[in-house]
Amino acid sequence: MSYQCIQPFPDPTVFEFPELRALSSVWQERKTALEEDGAYKEFIKKLQREWAIETGIIERLYTWDRGVTEVLIEQGIESSIIAHRGGVSQRDAEHIRSLINDHLDIVEGLFGYIKGEEPLTEHFIRGLQAQFTAHQDYTEAVTAAGDIVRVTLQKGEYKTLPNNPRRPDGEIHSYCPPERTKEEMESLIRMYREADATHTPEVKSAWLHHRFTQIHPFQDGNGRVARALASLVFLREGLFPLVVRESDREEYISALEAADSGDIGPTITFFARRQRDAILKALGLEQQVQQSKYSEQIVESALELLRGRFSQEQQKVSVVYKHANFLFEQVESKFTELASNLDPQLRSLTPPGKPSYQARSNSANDSSNQRHYFQRQIIDIARQYDYFANLEKFRTWVRITLATEQDFDYVVSFHGYGPGDTGVLAVSAFTYVKAPREEGGTEPVALHPAATELFQFNYAESFETTEKRFAEWLEASMAIALAEWKRTLQVGA
Repeated sequence: MSYQCIQPFPDPTVFEFPELRALSSVWQERKTALEEDGAYKEFIKKLQREWAIETGIIERLYTWDRGVTEVLIEQGIESSIIAHRGGVSQRDAEHIRSLINDHLDIVEGLFGYIKGEEPLTEHFIRGLQAQFTAHQDYTEAVTAAGDIVRVTLQKGEYKTLPNNPRRPDGEIHSYCPPERTKEEMESLIRMYREADATHTPEVKSAWLHHRFTQIHPFQDGNGRVARALASLVFLREGLFPLVVRESDREEYISALEAADSGDIGPTITFFARRQRDAILKALGLEQQVQQSKYSEQIVESALELLRGRFSQEQQKVSVVYKHANFLFEQVESKFTELASNLDPQLRSLTPPGKPSYQARSNSANDSSNQRHYFQRQIIDIARQYDYFANLEKFRTWVRITLATEQDFDYVVSFHGYGPGDTGVLAVSAFTYVKAPREEGGTEPVALHPAATELFQFNYAESFETTEKRFAEWLEASMAIALAEWKRTLQVGA
């Protein structure tokens, strides 16, 4: 496949992420109170460490399991930890530490760079590559004859040899030829600067990342520079750097390959989801810090001021609970309809002499005495999605039970996201079967999530967009749950 010149930005109306727009709005309202707080500074420091570590893992500069990364995020980039937990020699650990610290200096520099509001330039991009490769002296290149050779790495300079990779199927993927690299980089900078203000940060970030990798202007370090540029776009918008984890690798590469074929949508969607996750974590932190600050203000006898602020905040946030109740009623209706359709069919299939097969549904709203059901399952599923399920402020659920030889339960739970009352709610879905106990009765086993991702919504998002997203999420969740039910029937056959 021959090289195709970079294309301009896509139509800004094609890619809409109201969920991210709403979350960004919530975050912008709340971030000012956090910026000088120690907990927030520690959060940013750890996020920078994660970015610095993971950007090298994606490029296979080093590799280890997620546990090593988490220790380094918490304790700092230490060669002794890398050697001991990463299973490498002390010499290699020192080299890896140098690489990660180069990455760390860059991401810290990005935070400073945006304060100067300087325009993006070729000089800045070349400088990024030089920093990324400060501790790399050699790389591989492809000669005109197609041979792979080891060459001295030129730092901060555009490539002079082709760097076209061979894919697993044997096809050569063509990046920009060396003689056209400067021209294409000039076009990249010009198009980016001319981008209309209507383009959202996830679109600008994905476009800049992909078009840069399409050119692949340097002999090495292109992926790391691309993720730095993508992060820079988000940081300029007051958001967070783009962290691409090793666990994201397959989706990330697949999205970029789709963009190579002309569809940049999956890349934009991936970037939007990663930014959404970062904002949600920051909002959880924000609530903890604010609670501490409120306590200090109470000690200072600012009770009246706090009551006024609390009242205003609650009025704004409370709309999310109205939305949750509407969505809860929609699930109730869906599950009731499904149970009504399935129940007579299951009863007709009951074997002679067996308890009647059946389908039934039930639910609990936030004022129900049964709202506390499924606590263990909700918390276990929350751990799988890496968030704190807040079951104090708001909690509702809907369940459908499909009873044959054993009871199969499918539950959709509405509850708080993160500690405190942030105005962000979560919806999780899961299935399990009831297994008989030796001493009598049953217990839930074989717990599985019944959704590919957590659904969350907040007070800043319009109900129309929340409802549309939720309808799609619930439809997919029901398909997953019913497929799991079918699987349990096959296993039990």
